[in-house]
Amino acid sequence: MRDIRVAKPYARALYDAALEQDALIPIVADVTKLILLTEQSEEFEQLINSPVLSPQFKSEMFQQLFADAVHPLVLNFLHLLASRQRERYFVAIGDVFLALVDETAGRLVAKVTTTVPMTPEQQERLTQQLGAYSGKHVRLETTTDPRIQGGFIVQLNDTVFDASVATQLQRLKQQLAKG
Repeated sequence: MRDIRVAKPYARALYDAALEQDALIPIVADVTKLILLTEQSEEFEQLINSPVLSPQFKSEMFQQLFADAVHPLVLNFLHLLASRQRERYFVAIGDVFLALVDETAGRLVAKVTTTVPMTPEQQERLTQQLGAYSGKHVRLETTTDPRIQGGFIVQLNDTVFDASVATQLQRLKQQLAKG
């Protein structure tokens, strides 16, 4: 909960600055890339979350790592976060920022869980079906979870479509228990 309260004003400031500089597309790409880096690199995740490392050191590391890799606005944003000791909230800020971009573009984000990765054709078909259902453009965020045993689970705002084998088996078990 605290992450979201901290993240919202920073995400809004980044969004407004990206619009002001007419750089929304590269900023979205860089934020997405950095969120992915945080999730995939234990070293980078430790860098941004370490309370032992000084803000100055973190800022210098951001400069060395990203000077030529991200838009200058994103690099300045990382420096700002480090100076205010808010870099550990970067993923939450990035998520709120991307949600803000989607919201203003009239897109909904559908979180899809499957047991195996979806093919591009399956993703396209699901995107079209969810778009027809919601009346908006839909962007998929896919994850895999073998615990669902097959099928899929889709969360679209507050609506959940659970067509997983695990849930169907659970329902069958409950029906059999009732007699």
